[in-house]
Amino acid sequence: MLTPRLTLITQAADVPEPVLLARLSAFGALPPEARARVAVQLRDPELSGAALHALGRRLRDATAALGASFLVNDRLDLALLLGADGVHLGRRSVAVADARALLGAGAFVSVACHGVDDVLRAAEAGADAAVLSPIFATPGKGPPLGLAALREARARLAAASRNVAVLALGGIDAASAPACLAAGADGVAAIRADFSGVLPAPRAG
Repeated sequence: MLTPRLTLITQAADVPEPVLLARLSAFGALPPEARARVAVQLRDPELSGAALHALGRRLRDATAALGASFLVNDRLDLALLLGADGVHLGRRSVAVADARALLGAGAFVSVACHGVDDVLRAAEAGADAAVLSPIFATPGKGPPLGLAALREARARLAAASRNVAVLALGGIDAASAPACLAAGADGVAAIRADFSGVLPAPRAG
C-alpha cells in the first residue's frame, strides 16, 4: 500500500462510529489516487475483542469501498482475520520482522516513536513508517516535540541514508497539517480532528 497522507485513528469515546464513517465518506469526492492515500487505523483498546472485531469488519468494508487502506493497532490476530493492509506497532508490540513473518512481506508496518532516536531505530528495523508523537500538545501524552523534531528526523534519516516514512501525530488538525508536511512529515494522523474530506497537500521535496 501507499504511505498514507492522512490516517484516521479510531477512538469511539471521542469520535463515534457514525461520525467517523461520515468523515471517511467525505473523501469519496476525491479521485481514486487521492483516496488511496487515506487510511483508517483500528485502535479502541477499551472495546472487547468481539466488539473490536465487529467494528473492524465494518471499517474494513468501508475502506475497501472507498479505495482507502485499513490498519490495525497492535492486534496481529485481528489484522489477519480482517484482511488488513497492515499494522501499527507500539512500544510493547512484537518486532517489525515478526509482524512481517506473520502478515506477509507486503504488509504495511508502522511503529510508534516518541523521539527522533526512535525514528532511526524504526528505519533500522525495516518499518514502512515511523509515527512520531506528540508533535503538538495532546492530553496525557507528555510535552510536545514540536515541528523541530520532524525537521531533525528528516535530516538525520538523510544523513544516515535511511528510508522510512515519517507520520506526524498529536494535536494535529487541518490547519496545522500543512506545517507538519512542510517540516518533513510524509503524512499526518489524527483521532479527533475533522479533515472534512480534504487531504493534506504532499510534502515538497
